Amino acid sequence: MGAFVFLGLLATLLVVWLPGKVVRTLARLLAFSASALLLTDVLSYAQYRFHLSGFVFDLFMAGGVIELPLKNWLQVGAILAGLVGIQFYFWLRSNLADNARFPWRKLGYSAWFGCLLFSQGLHAWEDANYHRTIPSLTRHFPLYYPLTAKSMFIRTGLVNADEAREQAQTLGKVENGQLMYPRASIEYTEPRQKTNVLFIMIDAWRYDDETAKVTPNVARFGEHAARFHHHLSGGNSTQAGMFSLFYSLPATYWESFRNSGVRPVLMGTMAKQGYDFKILGSAPLNHPPFDRTIFTGIEGLRLFTPGNTAVERDRRITDDMVAFLKKQDGSKPFMGMLFYDAAHGKDLPPGKAKRFTPSWDKPDYMALNNDLDPIPYRNLYRNALFYVDQQIGEVLDTLKETGLDKNTLVVITSDHGEEFNDNHMNFWGHGSNYSQAQIHVPMLVAGPGIQSRDIEWTTTHFDVAPTLMGNVLGVTTPYDDYSVGHNMFNSKGKWDWTIIGSYFNYAVVGQDEIDVVYPGGATETLKPDLNQKEDKH
Repeated sequence: MGAFVFLGLLATLLVVWLPGKVVRTLARLLAFSASALLLTDVLSYAQYRFHLSGFVFDLFMAGGVIELPLKNWLQVGAILAGLVGIQFYFWLRSNLADNARFPWRKLGYSAWFGCLLFSQGLHAWEDANYHRTIPSLTRHFPLYYPLTAKSMFIRTGLVNADEAREQAQTLGKVENGQLMYPRASIEYTEPRQKTNVLFIMIDAWRYDDETAKVTPNVARFGEHAARFHHHLSGGNSTQAGMFSLFYSLPATYWESFRNSGVRPVLMGTMAKQGYDFKILGSAPLNHPPFDRTIFTGIEGLRLFTPGNTAVERDRRITDDMVAFLKKQDGSKPFMGMLFYDAAHGKDLPPGKAKRFTPSWDKPDYMALNNDLDPIPYRNLYRNALFYVDQQIGEVLDTLKETGLDKNTLVVITSDHGEEFNDNHMNFWGHGSNYSQAQIHVPMLVAGPGIQSRDIEWTTTHFDVAPTLMGNVLGVTTPYDDYSVGHNMFNSKGKWDWTIIGSYFNYAVVGQDEIDVVYPGGATETLKPDLNQKEDKH
């Protein structure tokens, strides 16, 4: 928290040309204001569980929502007066230190920096060892972004990977704390014939690049699948998209679940029904920390797939899944997931002919601007998608060769889309807005009892878990006791509006309107093309 006071003092650099007394006075005012705001935030959070923001300020100014009696005003005044006294004392000691031998200033700076290193280091250590207490406290601090270094600790041997993995098994077994999830116990009638479930996901895969030319193997799979043509992710980023898919809850709940380590009811119910898990990610599964959330409690979870490039890692997870499928003897059902990364990284096998031209050889992010022709960059992306599709084809062929396709429900989708300046506002990639380019993703589902058909109504990632819980796992508990979703095969007219999250903000997205809510409480109403919408309603 002291770092924010220090950052406030940097503003005095703008006025260093003024007389010294003026600069020092401004610095003291800034220091006092920053300290007072932090103190006020502590008091506000203790009372209302809201950090200071534009939203809280609006409630306070509106009256009738947040009101303080005279006694509280006097208490606040006394606390601020005490703060002034403390700062005056340190200012006085600082002046005396100019003529003293004892280095008060150096001691103070060293103490502050030491506290910063200790607190962040402690959090990184506790997170790497899958302890719960310290990480669960981070949400109470304003503007706090905790340090994590799990891969560094494991790589250097400071943390034993096997012991950390064992500790991770306990995360989902602790009390939920402030979470009431699920809101009722999960009841189910265990099916006689259990169906395998396989998620095949391509990171950063936009809907209109799921075509016979770009992804031919997926297109052939789609001929026998339910094809959802207006399916929205619950996020424009990996963290939010994956969270919404497996938890069936808005990404605004992310921090609570990350801190508590409570697994999705989907995964927990599968575990209770004896499912074997094979989770394979090309990118690390601890950034974002899915090992503490979605995949909590999964034995033998591999956090890092060997390989120097996304192409190599995609190849490895394909080989590993093919080997896993060939070993299945039907004695246990399985839940598998493949999460491919080459399209996200725009990575191609060296020397391989490109299917789409003109194409860049490597992404050049510094060249991206509003006037750039997006075709060569997007063709690089499409070439990477074509490579991933070949990997998927091998997995689908293995399912058929082993006969597992007859008893496996396959879900092919993505965590979010990918933009190539579609709206001519210099947006590239993902995580930056809530346009269709970044949130509209492919969704194909095939398996026992699934008819080949085109579904035109809006569905979302929130619908996937309830659909599997009801159709595959025999769960009878009402959907709204553990999700905000519906059965995606019967959700017509359910999604006029949906919440879609990112890393730092979220949006309420409708058919012709996007309402973005920022961390400070400010809102912005946009049209689907990202232009301002004037007729707000």
